[in-house]
Amino acid sequence: MKSTKSREFVISTETLALEFDYLLEANMLEEYVLEELEIPQECIKSLKVSHECVNIKLAHSRDYFNDDWYVNLQRVS
Repeated sequence: MKSTKSREFVISTETLALEFDYLLEANMLEEYVLEELEIPQECIKSLKVSHECVNIKLAHSRDYFNDDWYVNLQRVS
């Protein structure tokens, strides 16, 4: 049986130079984060954005370990 573990990254909104605006909808912020970090949608298990941080959980896979977006995600988290 394969493991369904996920990898979790927590990134400060300050690191992303992202100013949380309560007037913006959460899904707009999620879109912005996905575009900035270039994370493929199929690799994301969950994504939560708050005024303090972005919490990203990735599906467990070795397929993306050497991808540019994954290396970048490790750097900013």
